[in-house]
Amino acid sequence: MIKLLFNVIFAAALLTTAERCSWEDIFGTTGNGYEEEEEVDTSTYNYSFTCAVGRTYTVPIPNRLSASCKANWEYYARTYGCNDADNFARANQLKSQCP
Repeated sequence: MIKLLFNVIFAAALLTTAERCSWEDIFGTTGNGYEEEEEVDTSTYNYSFTCAVGRTYTVPIPNRLSASCKANWEYYARTYGCNDADNFARANQLKSQCP
């Protein structure tokens, strides 16, 4: 009997509180309870280059990069895209400086 009375009082208190409070008010979180992750820019731009043999290629480069890193990625794409084997080491070195 006491257990039943306790459950009724608890249920009434819970319903009253639920009408006035939201999930965030009670638990301080939203959604799945995990902290929201920072969104990363996944957009790209198309970098086009023409090799010495006259063939043109287009490669996507991430927009999130700094100007110097974009230049490094472009150099890497051009070097490998045109099979400029003499500059592979330099291209790898420059690209490794960037995320």
